[in-house]
Amino acid sequence: MPKAHLPRRRLFALGLLLVVVGGLSAIGAFTRLDAALVAKRMGIVSRVPTGQVVFVAIDKQSLDKVGTWPWDRTIYARLIDIYAAGGARDIFFDIDFSARSNPASDAAFAAALEAAGGGVILPSFTQQLSSDARSDATGVNRPDPMFAEHSWSASVSLSADADGQVRRFPYGEMQDSEFVMSVPATLAGIADKTAAPLIIDFSIDPGGVSRYSVIDVLEGRIDPSVFEDKIVVTGASAIELKDNFLVPVHGLLSGPMVQILATETLLQDRALKPLFPWPSLAFGAIISFFALSPYRALRRQLGIVGAGMLVTEGMALFLQTSQGVLLPTAATQVLLLLTIATRFVEELDLRSWLLRLASADADNTRNLLGRVINDSADAILVVDENGLLLEQSARLAEILPGLQASRKGDLVADRLPPEWVTGIRQAISALRDGHAPQSALNVLVLGPEDGDRVIEYTITPSKLTRASGRSRRLVAHDFVACITARDVTARRRQEDRITFLSEHDVLTDALRSSPFIAMIDEALEAPPPADKGHAVFAINLHRFKTINATLGRSKGDALLKAVVARLEGVEPRLSEIARLGGDTFAAFTTSPVSETEANAIAEEIVRSIGIPFDVLGSKARLGARIGMTFQSGPPLRGGAVLVAEAELSLDLARQTSGNGVTRFDPETGLRHADARRIEAELWHALDKGEIHVLYQPQVRLSDRKLIGAEALIRWIHPKLGFVSPQDFVTIAEANGFIEQLGCWVLTRACRDALSWPGELTVAVNVAPLQFQRGDIVGAVRDALSQSGLSPKRLHLEITESAFLNPSPDVFAKMADLKALGISLALDDFGTGYSSFGYLARFPLDKIKVDQMFVRSLMENPASRAIVHSVKALCKGLGIAMICEGVETEEQVVFLKDIGCEQGQGYLFGKPQTSSDLIDMAEGAREPLPA
Repeated sequence: MPKAHLPRRRLFALGLLLVVVGGLSAIGAFTRLDAALVAKRMGIVSRVPTGQVVFVAIDKQSLDKVGTWPWDRTIYARLIDIYAAGGARDIFFDIDFSARSNPASDAAFAAALEAAGGGVILPSFTQQLSSDARSDATGVNRPDPMFAEHSWSASVSLSADADGQVRRFPYGEMQDSEFVMSVPATLAGIADKTAAPLIIDFSIDPGGVSRYSVIDVLEGRIDPSVFEDKIVVTGASAIELKDNFLVPVHGLLSGPMVQILATETLLQDRALKPLFPWPSLAFGAIISFFALSPYRALRRQLGIVGAGMLVTEGMALFLQTSQGVLLPTAATQVLLLLTIATRFVEELDLRSWLLRLASADADNTRNLLGRVINDSADAILVVDENGLLLEQSARLAEILPGLQASRKGDLVADRLPPEWVTGIRQAISALRDGHAPQSALNVLVLGPEDGDRVIEYTITPSKLTRASGRSRRLVAHDFVACITARDVTARRRQEDRITFLSEHDVLTDALRSSPFIAMIDEALEAPPPADKGHAVFAINLHRFKTINATLGRSKGDALLKAVVARLEGVEPRLSEIARLGGDTFAAFTTSPVSETEANAIAEEIVRSIGIPFDVLGSKARLGARIGMTFQSGPPLRGGAVLVAEAELSLDLARQTSGNGVTRFDPETGLRHADARRIEAELWHALDKGEIHVLYQPQVRLSDRKLIGAEALIRWIHPKLGFVSPQDFVTIAEANGFIEQLGCWVLTRACRDALSWPGELTVAVNVAPLQFQRGDIVGAVRDALSQSGLSPKRLHLEITESAFLNPSPDVFAKMADLKALGISLALDDFGTGYSSFGYLARFPLDKIKVDQMFVRSLMENPASRAIVHSVKALCKGLGIAMICEGVETEEQVVFLKDIGCEQGQGYLFGKPQTSSDLIDMAEGAREPLPA
């Protein structure tokens, strides 16, 4: 071809390339490549988060510490309180609250939302109503009205692109004819109904987002001040909760972190704006035009195109990182690459090169295919529709030893499993009829003669074109089938074992509590006869801990296994044995029984456990305590409730010595339920202002002058009414709330006492646990510092039980308290366990005699003798004596005669508010007259 024709030919080639590349770009052929280039640019330049967003993660550490998911909603209520106390700007929970759970915990969560003043955002989202992929019916999943009333609802709906990656987040969506803003838009304060979904800037580093574990926040290891003026996002990061999405740059991210990066994108004004590809493509066309000049050597043309590609990407990187603009460059890069390819084609003899390439490719493909088949970890068999062997892998003989000696061209159909022969025939027939090939996974179970194996296999039909154009059947194609098989026997057994262990205890093979409760619920679905029902037994092994410590752990474990084995043979009507924990087991009657029969079964369990066990050559004798509950008719209680009742009865059974059976008492259950409700409500009682402090006057007996008052805590619940301190203080000591409660009472009493006239003192009780385990010295120091009360006006009353086991730490705390200048009184003297030897070492200022002795003074000579002896003890120790419970004048006369200095009781005044006490002190109210 003459040289003069080359420029026109290249110009035509360039025009053709522009049309092809432009057309492909118009139909979105380069969308995925452009997305990959955008992600690469995001990875080059990393951005620091604003620091306005804090992530509190439900991580594996929190799951392991808190326990079963989903969590009790009182946990979220506590988190709200902590965030609010820290001054959080916005609070978002990426957790589904569309359904109710435990009524008490739901109420606690709703109360916390209300207390937060509407500053909490809960998620809503659109979801498929049917699992059928052909159905497009959707519904809106939103917070339950109980929670929605005191919170904001924002959409968390998002969708992935065709490659499964999440790149965009909408500003909101229509939910039941109402536009609901998305979480990122809500948190960033941006509302735009018409805007297209924002492109998230994944160059923002998720590792720079402040992150804390939920369990660290709950257990006080995180200072709440870190949440001040911050957006707090709480959600799942643990892989086990399966709230993860595939995103560019960072790979797999948790759902809450995707929400945070979208929010950060808006906060940094980085909502990326895409451009049309035409400017970039035009620039590429110019580069291609100059590169195809006939007066430039091929090497220089390559340099021009390479420089153009670099300039294009550099410009795109600049626009994306500095201006937030996305310049599509994939079409331009393809055009430039095709330009180079065009020049190379000109330089080569294309036709001969393609023939050589095709021949080499065919040889390589045959060799590679043979190697792949032979070396495959799976067994591979290729046969034609007549059952003739075409290819087989080395591993095929491991599954079907009968084919080991077979060669290509052998008829093997009669040596294949019938399921394979039928599958081959059906697959080829379907392909011949024009149906698309199917490669469904099938399972073949081989019997004992073949080793009891499980084989997974697929059958894939294929259509081969014959080189001659016609086959022996006068058609242009032959049909073959490829069988890929794998022996999964070991894996199936392992899966079965894992499934078994997920429902059974590892040590004893007894059921876990969750499947045990599910079995009870299933048994309760069939109503029993009128005079029968189901019994649930909670069984505790008496003396097991002693035997375990004596014989050793290995024999203790063997003993537990033997117990389960024996329990399973006690009674055919008993269910599979469950292990509730430690040495406690459970069972229930699978078929209805009468109450008499249930009692007999329980007694038989006790008798059976009482028979000595032979454990690894040692004899062991156990006892059994059983808590039993029985349900015969409606209203039906679920399995979880019945197990809880049985365990509650077992707690009562443990309080008795020896073996025995304790039936569930509904009244005890009600008291237990009340205690649980009190415990749930107690956490929020202080914040709701339900806890009050009243003051009972203390007088000097010689002239009845008011000298001070004792602070008494009271709880007035809006629904429960007056809750006795004996009830809620005991619960507070058990759940650890006593220290917070005690510090609050101490601070409140000091502040109130500051407004009292004169030098009136205030006496504050300190719980034994607060004194022994808490920082009582720091609490007193803080209360005095915050209130400004003089230390000499504060008395701490400490009960004798705090000194049951005196230690150097106890004496050190008392010395530090005395160093602050306050007075110490021994409260409820005579009801505890203190010895006189330790009493002499305590730096006490006062002994307070319990009211049980004072109220019986006039009727009981023993009480008079005890009180008289205490006074003598106080005189010997040089400390004051105060008697509480004074209600009559006769008691006052006796106490004055023996020299008692101070008194407290209804004779001098009932517990009253601080203002009423001030009126009394100023003479507006007088003590009861003599």
